[in-house]
Amino acid sequence: MKKYLIYTIMLFFGISINGCEDFLTVVPISEYSVDGAYKTQTDFGQAIAAAYSQQQALFQGAQDNWFRGTITRGDETSGNWAGGLADIYAGGIDVFTNTAINSWSLPAWQKYWRMISRCNLILDKIDAVEFANADLKNYIRGEAYILRAYAYNYLAIQYGGMPLIDKSMTSDEIKKIGRSTKEETLAFAAEDYKKAGTLLPAEWATASKGRATKYAAEGMLARLYLFQSNFSAAKPLLSDIITSGKYTMESDYVNCFTDSKDNGPERVWEVQFTGGLLNEGSQLPTLCLPEGFNDKTIMPFPGSSTAMPVSNDLFTAYEPGDKRKDLSVLFTNGYNYIIKYVHYDTYTPKSGTDWANNLPILRYTDVKMMYAEVLNEEGYAANGEAFNILNSVRTRAGLPSLSATNLPDKVAFRNAIIKERRVEFAFEGLRWFDLIRWGIVLNTINQYLATPVRGNGLYSMKDYQMILPIPFEEISSYNDSKIMPQNPGY
Repeated sequence: MKKYLIYTIMLFFGISINGCEDFLTVVPISEYSVDGAYKTQTDFGQAIAAAYSQQQALFQGAQDNWFRGTITRGDETSGNWAGGLADIYAGGIDVFTNTAINSWSLPAWQKYWRMISRCNLILDKIDAVEFANADLKNYIRGEAYILRAYAYNYLAIQYGGMPLIDKSMTSDEIKKIGRSTKEETLAFAAEDYKKAGTLLPAEWATASKGRATKYAAEGMLARLYLFQSNFSAAKPLLSDIITSGKYTMESDYVNCFTDSKDNGPERVWEVQFTGGLLNEGSQLPTLCLPEGFNDKTIMPFPGSSTAMPVSNDLFTAYEPGDKRKDLSVLFTNGYNYIIKYVHYDTYTPKSGTDWANNLPILRYTDVKMMYAEVLNEEGYAANGEAFNILNSVRTRAGLPSLSATNLPDKVAFRNAIIKERRVEFAFEGLRWFDLIRWGIVLNTINQYLATPVRGNGLYSMKDYQMILPIPFEEISSYNDSKIMPQNPGY
């Protein structure tokens, strides 16, 4: 799958683009040379790879990395980097002083909309083309739906309601479509996930491992439903993944992130990276450790000046004896840093941007943990199946099991899930969204902002800051502010 994507992306951009992409507005006036492409089965293989490339781009870069930006907005990293309280990202997304003019917000916005644009072109054109492999035609259609759903899903929960665009349109046409509500946007994403689930295969042949499956679509839809506290809708989706027999939890936590286990049974969906090819490796592991780090037994080259120290709040959340702690956090240069993604045993990166490690979107452990949460919310059962799931995660981490004696009711079990998710999925881009869906984000973040290492009371989060501002560049491209209004409070 990795090399399939890489080569098809390179080929697609070599023959199919009619000039530089202009993404100041939601989608470009003309992104691709449509007359010259979208004619054959091969064209659509290249086109879907180009759509995947935008998902990959969200996890790349130092200052415009969606993944790192999401991590630093919560309570997982410390503002006390490089010995001071300065913001990690221009505009203050880590201390909630950010505005519509922000060096991180616009690139993330653009990457989502590139993904939507490319998926819309595929869905517009694919029906008119005859495929030698009819199944592949449906699979590519399903991939376009899941990627479009992914983009709308995260646009909605990060920026609020979006213009709902389900076909290729010109810039002038786009600017006549107003924003839908956040709920309508999530509903649109949900329908796309459902369509993807009916079209995608249960698994791909070995050569295409890593491409989205029906279970990836079901898992992402279940996650969306949990964000809406719709537990009854999430339950059958999660159950279908669990009973499929396709996935198992890795026996060792480190193997959830080691390159030799990429696309293995723990990985329901992940972002693909390949070492040894120009600009197709991951940079994230390098960005995790600080500039000047020189322990070549851990990483073969120095880290980054933009490395984010781990918050003491998270560091102390690990229970004594938790194996995940040393596999996720490393003390060096006077601070704790993220080491979770610096595990490799197959390919040794040749540079700081050449890591072959895939990055998680949806792990099977998350599917199981979501299912345990659903079971508890639907009806607490002392020492029932939800306990078995929670304890399987804790056993892998080297921790003792919990019982109804420790967790005697629904609230106690819910709090155990909250605690366990924090350390199990630390630095995986889930914590911020979990805090929002549990309704505890304001209290949690403001308590954290009051600590000396994060802000010492200089900053606070307001309710409206659960979503980001619409980027200024996007707002200013519209002649009518009623079509693309700014989010309240910004």
